[in-house]
Amino acid sequence: MTDNTKKDPAAPLLHENHSLKTRRDFLSQGFLTGMSFTMLPGLLSLINMNAAQALECGLGTQPGASSIPIMIFDLSGGANLIGSNVMVGKAGGQQDFITNYESLGLPTAMHPKNAGQTNNELGLVFHNDSAILRGIRVSTSVTTRAKVEGGVFCAASNDDTQNNPHNPMYWLTKAGVIGELVPIAGTRNSESGGNSMAPQSSLIPTLQPVTLNSPQDALGLVNIGRLGTLYGTDKAQRVMKTIENLSAQKLKQFNSKALPDQIKDLVNCGYIQSQDMLNKFSAAAIDPNQDALVRQVFPNIANNNDQRRTATMAKLILDGYVGVGTVEKGGYDYHDNTRANGEMRDFEIGDMIGKVMELAALKKKNILIYVFTDGGVAASGMTDDSANGRGKIPWVGDSSQRSSSFMLLYRDAGKPTLRTADKRQIGAFKDNGSVDTNATMVSNSVTNLTKALVANYLSLSGQESKLADVVGDNPFGERINDYLFFNKIT
Repeated sequence: MTDNTKKDPAAPLLHENHSLKTRRDFLSQGFLTGMSFTMLPGLLSLINMNAAQALECGLGTQPGASSIPIMIFDLSGGANLIGSNVMVGKAGGQQDFITNYESLGLPTAMHPKNAGQTNNELGLVFHNDSAILRGIRVSTSVTTRAKVEGGVFCAASNDDTQNNPHNPMYWLTKAGVIGELVPIAGTRNSESGGNSMAPQSSLIPTLQPVTLNSPQDALGLVNIGRLGTLYGTDKAQRVMKTIENLSAQKLKQFNSKALPDQIKDLVNCGYIQSQDMLNKFSAAAIDPNQDALVRQVFPNIANNNDQRRTATMAKLILDGYVGVGTVEKGGYDYHDNTRANGEMRDFEIGDMIGKVMELAALKKKNILIYVFTDGGVAASGMTDDSANGRGKIPWVGDSSQRSSSFMLLYRDAGKPTLRTADKRQIGAFKDNGSVDTNATMVSNSVTNLTKALVANYLSLSGQESKLADVVGDNPFGERINDYLFFNKIT
């Protein structure tokens, strides 16, 4: 039996014949306290730990390094994402047009069946005068847009409530999307980092999204003073020393070894020196203000709140410091009997989406962007012929039956390919402009919608068969392919 007497009571416990495999192992044996893991949720990423792998000095990639970055936009208030923006149709797909799009904001003259009323340059078909599309186009190059493909989920969602379980960030973390500093982050201090909640069954008690709204927040991720405030300087230094001593280690057949052999491997591999860590996670590396590509894409980062928040999150996600990030954007409860305000709000989010894709292109990284909202909105009445109203029908009230979400995938090597030709829509709409809630398993279940998003993420690396391992079940069964858009890209 291991002799644990006369030792520092704060030191980690080492048990014979007990390999350290999981986060729980590290927590239970005292290598990490529950609080340190909460405040530094990316600690095991810095340690380069993966429970399914084992030690290999100097080789391999860090956890998440081969993962596709994912950024979530949470639009609170009940935005219009479909019809006037992303096209939706009946069971035949996006271009199996419904009879009447007036409740989705389009007058007869703008019906998508008319010549010149649709645009497919992003693969996913938008209305040609979509405000979201116009925002994306103003922020992206033709070359960037040529490498984008997307899909839309036709799914009802309750209006104006935080209780829609839209946010998949915890499940995506379980799927392996782990940043080097933190797995999850958001712009709101909430359990999901945004407005809409995460499914209760997805929550990981030891994780809480780090709040990121500015470059200063980014710099705070690597400030030991934050640890020192919580624990005192001595304990903070011990935590950081644990990171230093383990961060160079790669795992290869490590879990199968007895503890003495594991320790021998650690000694033989050596340690990263503190200066190496400081260089990798220095202010120059972390700070969006010091990233020339960020400043190129987000020129008003200092003065525009949307640009500041989105640029900070995009920088940290694309550079691998954050796994999954949620940017909440409010003001989408815009049913004020005009069309102008809604058009301007939609353009703003399109501009932010476009900027993220353009930054990914400049950094030569793939990125998946997921956009959802709490509920939807209905249009009615005479057209708004003001300059910003653009001759479209005003938004007059909430409508959960006119909700949906969509995803856009930028692939730096070239446009992603679809599993099924021209299949970019899951679910369907009825001729009256409402979701057909009986069409699919996601049509009337936000939880299943979230699981479908996770399945699509897994499919990008050919791992959709692991859906049940990640989310607890596979509600789609043998028909899972019907809920997937893209072929494997990594």
